[in-house]
Formats: sequence, C-alpha cells, structure tokens
Amino acid sequence: MGPEEELPTLIAQKDHLNVLRYVRAHELREPNLVVTHGKILLESKTLGDAERLASLEQICIAACDIGDLDLAESCLDTIVNPSSKNKSSLVVTKESSRYRKLLALCLEAAGNYESAGAVYDILLQDNPSNAYAAKRKYCILAAQRGKEADAMKALDEYLSKHPGDLAAWNEMAEVCLSVSDFKGAAYCYEELVLGCPLDSNIHTKLGEAYCTAGGVENDKLARKHLAQAVQLDPNNLRAWFGLVAAAEGYLEEIERMSKNKREAEDQGVEVAKELIKFGGEKLVGIYKGTKMARIINAVLKESSESL
Repeated sequence: MGPEEELPTLIAQKDHLNVLRYVRAHELREPNLVVTHGKILLESKTLGDAERLASLEQICIAACDIGDLDLAESCLDTIVNPSSKNKSSLVVTKESSRYRKLLALCLEAAGNYESAGAVYDILLQDNPSNAYAAKRKYCILAAQRGKEADAMKALDEYLSKHPGDLAAWNEMAEVCLSVSDFKGAAYCYEELVLGCPLDSNIHTKLGEAYCTAGGVENDKLARKHLAQAVQLDPNNLRAWFGLVAAAEGYLEEIERMSKNKREAEDQGVEVAKELIKFGGEKLVGIYKGTKMARIINAVLKESSESL
C-alpha cells in the first residue's frame, strides 16, 4: 500500500519519503523524480534503517536508468559499507542476491555485459528458478548487436521454465516479427490471448500475424481474431482495416486453387465478400467528414468493385 495522496500533491508538499513510496507502490518508471527526491531524503537523520535501504536501492536503480553511474556506484557502496553516522542494523553483504542484483544492473548500465552476465550466472546457480536473473540475461544479449540468435534462445529457455509470463510471450512475439517468423509470432500471441482473452489489441496483432503468414487456413484464423477484435472494441481502426485485408487475402488465395478445391470454399467466399462490404461501410462511416474520407472511399471502392 502506498501513500493515500496523489503524486503531484506529494511533490508539492516536498514529502520526499512518500514520493519514493508512491513510485514504488505504483511501479512507476520515474528515474529523474526518484533521484531528485532521493538525494534530499538520504540527508535526513531520522530515516529508519528499512526505509534508508529501500531508498538506496531505488535511487541506485533510477541512477542506472538515467546513466548517472557515479550516483549508482555511490548508493551501491553505501548499501554494503554504511557510514558510521548512518550505521544500519540491516546488513547487506556482497554475497547476498540483493546486492548482486544491483551490482549486475550497474555493470549493465556501464556496458560491461560480460561481467553482468557472470553475476546473473551466479544468481541462477544459487536459484535456477530465478526469473529476474534469467530475464536480465536475455536483456543483455538483446542489447548486443550480432547476438540476436543467442537472445532468442535465452528467451525461449526462459519461457520453457516460466510459461505464465505474458510479458515474455509478448517480447518473443516481437522478436519473431523482427525476423519475419510470422507463424512463430502467431503462436506467441495465441499464448497471450489465453491470458488476456478480452484484449482487442492482442487479437488484432494475432490476426495480423496469421494474415501476413498467408494461406487459406491462416486467413480464416486472421478473420476470426480480427472479427473478435472489432467486437471487443468497435473503434479499433487497425482491426477494421485488418479484417478487410484478411478477407481480401483469403479471396486471393482461393483464386489460386484448383476448381474442385475452390468449390469446397464457396461458403467461405461469400463470408469474405460480406466482410469486405461490412468492414468498408464501417470505415467509411468512421472517416466521414475527415480529411482522410476521400482516400478511404477510393481505396474501399476499389476493393468492393473487385468482388
């Protein structure tokens, strides 16, 4: 539980302790704010041991985020070697995972990826299920040019041990798209749909991946998920355009089929044609009265005339 007041109020009151507490409680990424208020907070002589340690850790991470390596190293040193006037009853040793996490982040921020990776390896040896260390190892590889394959392998290994991490599945989908592995991206988005079935944007991305992969069956799946996306969010323009594109792609695939196979898809062809008309009407209505209306009308008219 964080402070009851809103962040702007705490900033205006110069309540440095509760500003940091608020940022921690709401998991905000506000490194400059943390550093500004944290520096002042650490000068307080009434700060308790637990709060001082939490603040030092928070400031250290924020300093790494903004590239202030001197401040980050100073916080790290203070954590394990508190001054006599701020002697803490909470002892953090250099062998603790708490210290090693911060040390590795400082090494990462300095661009010393090899040493940072070695620290994460130690953390994983101590606890093979350490999700944090495994994710940071992937981040180190992803940050280095020429190690894309190693990064993908590291992320794949992480997901095999932590299949419930939706953020990691989303990252893997992005990695797959970056190397044009659209079927792999679709698989990742399918995992995301299982965790977030009511998220219109995920259905949209899944539909786009299937549509780009191509093929009759993939186009059908694309239609299915893009239709679900517009049902969940009728204002999702990307999904409306995708739905029309997927239906057109399906019709193009049918044209390449033999006559016998084409006849088996008669019902699907009618559905695709209706989707193009329906989606086109929706888009024309959405853009009516805007500067884009003329262009949208021309593009969709061409699609309708080709049916």
